[in-house]
Amino acid sequence: MTIRRRLIFSNILMIIIPILLCLLLSTIFINIILNYAGIEGNLHSRSNDVFYQTVAEMKSLSTEWKYADEEKIKSELASFDLPQKSKAVSIALYEGNKELYQDGNFTTSPLTTLAQEKDKSRGHYTIDNTALFTVQAGQYRVYLYNKDHDYDKDNRFDLINQTINPGVLFAIFILFAIVLTNGILTRFVFRSIINPLNILVNGVHKIRDGNLDYRITYEGKDEFAEVCNDFNEMARQLQELIEARKKDDENRRELVAGISHDLRTPLTSIKTYAEGLVEGVAATPRLQKEYLETIISKTDDLEHIVQQLFLFSKLDIGEFPFSEEIFDIGLALDSFAKGAAEDYGENMTVTLENTTHQKYVEADPVQLRTVFTNLSENALKYGAEKDNQLLIKSYQENDHITIIFQDNGPGVSEDSLNKLFQIFYRGNKARTSTGKRNGNGLGLAISAKIIHRFSGTIQAENGPENGLKIIITLPVLEGIENG
Repeated sequence: MTIRRRLIFSNILMIIIPILLCLLLSTIFINIILNYAGIEGNLHSRSNDVFYQTVAEMKSLSTEWKYADEEKIKSELASFDLPQKSKAVSIALYEGNKELYQDGNFTTSPLTTLAQEKDKSRGHYTIDNTALFTVQAGQYRVYLYNKDHDYDKDNRFDLINQTINPGVLFAIFILFAIVLTNGILTRFVFRSIINPLNILVNGVHKIRDGNLDYRITYEGKDEFAEVCNDFNEMARQLQELIEARKKDDENRRELVAGISHDLRTPLTSIKTYAEGLVEGVAATPRLQKEYLETIISKTDDLEHIVQQLFLFSKLDIGEFPFSEEIFDIGLALDSFAKGAAEDYGENMTVTLENTTHQKYVEADPVQLRTVFTNLSENALKYGAEKDNQLLIKSYQENDHITIIFQDNGPGVSEDSLNKLFQIFYRGNKARTSTGKRNGNGLGLAISAKIIHRFSGTIQAENGPENGLKIIITLPVLEGIENG
């Protein structure tokens, strides 16, 4: 049940329950009053009337009974016909302690004993709701007994009317019912709110204390369930954000270290050769020319690194201007492979297996060629020492074009595959060959940025026997013919 429904339900019960309790308590209390006052069935009134009427008759006959015999008194007692008038009133005739006559189920009681002890010619005795009237008739004694007597009925009615105000009682009942209902419903509603709040507070404290793996488990079906789900999602995103920030900090440190290393190496060479020229180490024109050519070469290396850093930074912040167009990817690969084969010559054999002619993609052809060049340069640097080969394959698979650049070098460790596209990552030592110009760890990082910009993917795998495979996928455009 949702909290909103709980509140509506509790408010309805706040109205209904006090009314029901008031009706119930009022009914019970009124019944108690009626029973106490002797109104129910008029039992007390009926027995009292019969009792006092008979008392009056007994008083008028008491003088005659002083001289009457037993049979006359019995006859006159029977004429009262008490059983027909009230079952609560009975009469008896005694001589000493011997019962001579009784009518109406007369039984002795403490009042009978009391009257015998008093031994008066006439007496009226009451205990609780019983009454006894006795009169002496010569040697006999007559007892009139009422077992359902109300000796002060009128006074009690006056007391009730004076001390009990029905309006006050009803107000008291309402107040009691409201307090009772409020207590029960408040506990019911607040417990359903406080418990989830405590769970949320505990979760917040866990996150505050650095436990980013903590997740709230809440089995309720109310509004708090959605809040707890949002809390867990927030905790997940926060954990990913902090992990990404830690990774960014680590990458930044690696970036600074990589830049320092890549700039320091050519700068050291430039400084060394420049000092050699100044100090006259290069004494001949030929040697001086070699020193200057080396300085120029190292300067070109510096310029290349700076250009790549600038390109990567522009790609990273999304400010690099792309000129995307639709073109035949098969023809683009044919053109690149032909040029690469001529450029690398005997240093690396380039082979193309192309099945994507008249397959079109939307990308920047210049920047895509930059990716192909980076991958080819990577194969040249880290390929086999002898008979270095680069295989370029392309084919269509479902809704995308797959392009593979595979060298025949030593490959990389499985742990390094996912790190190859990080900036300044150079892989293991097996991928660095003596006598070849080492890379600066920017080529694959730049290639990944460019491919992702074209809604493609790029990943690295080791070949089935040896070498490294760089696999690119690009979305293919269907329904386009002849460009």
